[in-house]
Amino acid sequence: MQETVSLRDLKAFVEKKTKKKTLLKVIWNEQEKITLLITPNMKINSFIVDEKEGYLFYDVAGKPVEQPIPCVLPESVMLGDQITLSQMIIVNGQPLTKEDLASLKG
Repeated sequence: MQETVSLRDLKAFVEKKTKKKTLLKVIWNEQEKITLLITPNMKINSFIVDEKEGYLFYDVAGKPVEQPIPCVLPESVMLGDQITLSQMIIVNGQPLTKEDLASLKG
């Protein structure tokens, strides 16, 4: 059985970790749908998946978004409103530690 955490709990965890309020944004292109936890001032309009760089995000004007994204959840980790903890989840540019996973599960 895969260990999961609710999207609401992960959002609260990201807010605690980044010390900033976050918004939930779902965005997709021809290849993939992703869920982002972003700060209110971030203006993300599109993304591409680069094999070397990973996800590259762009604003409405087509300029690359330079700010780090607090949390990116690919479609593969989403199970409805649950997130599987078996995949690598990046929060604030860092993978979750064992302590982070323990606090999410607890």
